[in-house]
Parts: sequence; C-alpha cells; structure tokens
Amino acid sequence: MSKNVIYNILDQIAETQISDIHVIENKPLYARTPAGQIKQISEEEILRDDIRWFLQDQLQPYKLEKILNGEEVDFAYATSKARFRVNTYLEMEWISLAFRKINAEPPTFEEIWLPKYIQKSLLKDKWLILVTWPTGSWKSTTLATMIEFINQNRNVHIITLEDPIEFVFKNKKALITQREIGKHSPSWKDAIKYSLRQDPDVIMVWEMRDLETISAVLTLVETWHLVLSTLHTIDAAQTITRIIDVFPPHQQEQVAVQLSMTLELIISQRLLPTADWKSKVAAREILFNTPAVANNIRQRKIPQIISIMETGSKYGMTTMDKSLAELVAKWIITMEEALPKVKNLETFKILLNWLKTNGKIFKPVD
Repeated sequence: MSKNVIYNILDQIAETQISDIHVIENKPLYARTPAGQIKQISEEEILRDDIRWFLQDQLQPYKLEKILNGEEVDFAYATSKARFRVNTYLEMEWISLAFRKINAEPPTFEEIWLPKYIQKSLLKDKWLILVTWPTGSWKSTTLATMIEFINQNRNVHIITLEDPIEFVFKNKKALITQREIGKHSPSWKDAIKYSLRQDPDVIMVWEMRDLETISAVLTLVETWHLVLSTLHTIDAAQTITRIIDVFPPHQQEQVAVQLSMTLELIISQRLLPTADWKSKVAAREILFNTPAVANNIRQRKIPQIISIMETGSKYGMTTMDKSLAELVAKWIITMEEALPKVKNLETFKILLNWLKTNGKIFKPVD
C-alpha cells in the first residue's frame, strides 16, 4: 500500500453514508453502516507504516509518543469534503484509529428528529441544558444543532469548549468562538474559568466529565449564562443523581438545591436502526425542570421524577418507553428493536395500544 493510503480511504469514505471507520494495524478496514452495523469493507490489511506515516503527518511528536506509550489521543482531520474526529489508541500491541465522520454543516431539527418545542429553551438567557447517553448517540450532533439554531436566531456570543473541535460554525447572527482543549487552553478547568472573561452569553462545554467540570458548569449557569453540555448517563433520573453524587456528602444537599434552580432541560437519547435498515433514528427521553421536578430535586426524591415525566406531556416531557412506543406505532422502528430497550414492558404495551387505537400522538403547544 502507498504511504498515503489512509488519506485515500478518508477521501472515499467522505462521499458515502458511512459514519465511522476503524483502521487497525495489520487488519482489514471496518466501517459502521448507516443503520449502525459494523462490517468489513476491504480485504487488504492496513500496514503499521501507513498508520505511523499518517500520525506523524498529523500530530506533534510528543502526542505520537503518548500513543506508543499506551495513551489515547483525540484530534480532528478535515478533507475538502468532510471532517473527521479521530481517536487513536493501542489495541493489544496494535495501533488503532477510530474515525467519526462529521457533516460539513450542523443538521437541522428536522434532520435529527429533534422536537421543535425545545427551541424555546434555546432563546433563554440562562439555564443548563444537558444531552445524555453513552458514546455514539448523536450527543455532539444534537448540541451542534442547538448551537446552530442559536446562531441563526440570536445576537449573542457563543463559546464552545471541545475536545477536539467537531462541527465548524460560520457566524450568522451570533459570534461563535470555538476553542479546543489541549490546543487553545491547557485544561477544562482553565478553559471554563477564562471563558467568563471572554464576554460570553452561551457556553457549550463538550462534556461534564468529573467533579471539577460539573462544579464549574453549575457556576457558569449561576453567573447568568445559557450552558449546554453532555453526560454519559442513560436517563434523566440517573443524570440528576450523577451530578449530585459526584460531590462529597457534605455538599450534596447544597448541590441539589443549586441544580434545582439552574436546570432547564435534560434530553437522554439513544440511536436505533430504522425498520428498513437504511438509517438511524433517536429515541428520546425529555425532562423539563417544572416546579414539581425542582421540588423533587431539592428533596432528593429522584425516583418520583419518573412519574412526573409520565404525566408531563403538556410540558413537552416524555419517557424513553413512550418514545419507543411512538416510533413503533409509526413503523419507524421494529418491535424487535424496541423491546430490549424498554424499561417497563407493561407500560410500554399500554402506550403502544393507545397510540395504535387513537392514531395520533399528543404534541405540546409551542
């Protein structure tokens, strides 16, 4: 293979619907299909020299040394046709690269099936909006869609703190400043701290990954900023619990009160293949911080929030089970795909039967 084989691969992938590529030393190329399946897409093995040449061309020497010493390194690479987020790591003794393709433009609400009534939260001057789920669930894509909506509709200064920078925004109504951790700022702590001195209105923190970051994000909201971020949690209740429990016990009561006063919205989402296996769709649990929700957060009665979501349709709330039932009722996903993700089978069946019988789904008023 020629020394620029990986560049050739990326140029070819840029024009397909493939979302992820896995380049592993001495193994053939694997990719994730639009429906989410991993498949081998070539017979020819990727050689170590090909990978080393690509990394030497893209990274500073100290970062390459970190990889060879067993550390993971994230960076971004752009062709004329697409942008990729790259994670480099060791698998056994092999160098491996995972490429995630980033669209040239952030998608619209319609393109990622994101409810438009969420837009009213993006027009506010303050509050915390969270998008959650483990890796590969459109968290970054959803944040980009929200940022682009603000960009098109508000005269504000948006700062994004990312690792690495994924979607590249063009200023429209808003001024957008994009900063990469490790490149433009040495740490999340410094980036968040100094963002307050950069005259922001909206701040996007790519991930609330630890106590220090979570504490800093809550402070950002309290200083009257709209903050968007992500967590690796699987539902709204777990998200609230994770934020509170990451703090020492003597601070948790105070943090619960702080969160009850700053939270606006939690979206927990997971991707599922469509019934025709041609693409993916997000099932979403949505929680708005109504007075009833805030009261339960303050009192740390988190399990009771689930029942509030089940009866909170008029506020735009929905549970994951209801979202799955709606997708099945509309024939967007199959029952076989939905059932393993259902939390309460009895409730799911009742919802599904009601939706099929009535032939309509409630939509909250904007």
